[in-house]
Amino acid sequence: MSELSDLADEYRDALVAYVKSPDESGRARAYELGSRAVRARVGLLELVATHQATVAGFPGDPDMRRLVVSACDFLRESLSTYEMTQSGYREAQERAAIAHDIALTLQRSLLPGDLPAPTGLELAVRYLPAGPEVEVGGDWYDLVELGGRRVGLVVGDVMGHGIHQAAAMGQLRLGLRAYLLEHHPIDEVVRRTDVLLQSLGEVQTATMVLAVVDLAVPTLSLVNAGHPAPVLIEPSGAASFVTGGHGRLLGLHRDQAQPVLDPLPLAPGSSILLYTDGLIDGYERAGADGLEHLRLTLDGFSGSPDELCDHVTEEMVDGERGDDVCLLAVRVTGQPDDG
Repeated sequence: MSELSDLADEYRDALVAYVKSPDESGRARAYELGSRAVRARVGLLELVATHQATVAGFPGDPDMRRLVVSACDFLRESLSTYEMTQSGYREAQERAAIAHDIALTLQRSLLPGDLPAPTGLELAVRYLPAGPEVEVGGDWYDLVELGGRRVGLVVGDVMGHGIHQAAAMGQLRLGLRAYLLEHHPIDEVVRRTDVLLQSLGEVQTATMVLAVVDLAVPTLSLVNAGHPAPVLIEPSGAASFVTGGHGRLLGLHRDQAQPVLDPLPLAPGSSILLYTDGLIDGYERAGADGLEHLRLTLDGFSGSPDELCDHVTEEMVDGERGDDVCLLAVRVTGQPDDG
């Protein structure tokens, strides 16, 4: 027997019992059956028809039954607009969910697959998309081996949400990777990426951190184009923001050189966390200092990049994300090059 038939039988039994002896438990039973009907996607008109058929079978005065049945028939007709609206809303939700899944699949296809694991560097990434009610975003990450034990780390965010932002993200990621592999200085890589963004035809802006870790020394250099500052965790556990090399965001049509952070020494065991603003936005919107909360969350941490990502996610990311969250964590191990 179908769920609808089961529900109709239970509704009839409950209605007959309630008419014979109206009480609070009968009303609670009606509420429970209504909730079941919603979950089972039973329409309003089907529920009224069940009610009408039950009333038609009541014993007693036939004129009174006809009066009540006619009233149910009138009610069912008046609810037809609600039924169509409910069905249309449900179908729109289903289409939106399918479209979101397709867009999310496209977005993920534009991100790198398995990242390389350079000798002397441990790494981990996380990409946590926003909820289905939010369109896909333009967050991205990448790791590029540059030769000579130098490694490029990138985290960026095309501002806004939607397919256009995701498509722009894919083009920026590939363009930046190409500029890095041509061995341009990192400020020139960022400049060319800025020109690429401006050439895409729509007014868009993006933020980005491009960092280069030289494992032979080791040191950290970076250009920060309007992005939240990376966090450096010393081997002792002390956490601080890398604030140098901070310049304007991309897409503003200004021909200005981006500042570059002078090589910053990295002690073996140091960790670096790059992230997108979805990690701190919830705190900022609530009036809190998201950056300081992040620093305090990381202060005293010791562990692998995987453990770092898990720790940050557990402490700072809730289940109702309004924006994507992208994390790229690395730790300098000080392991010598096999070559």
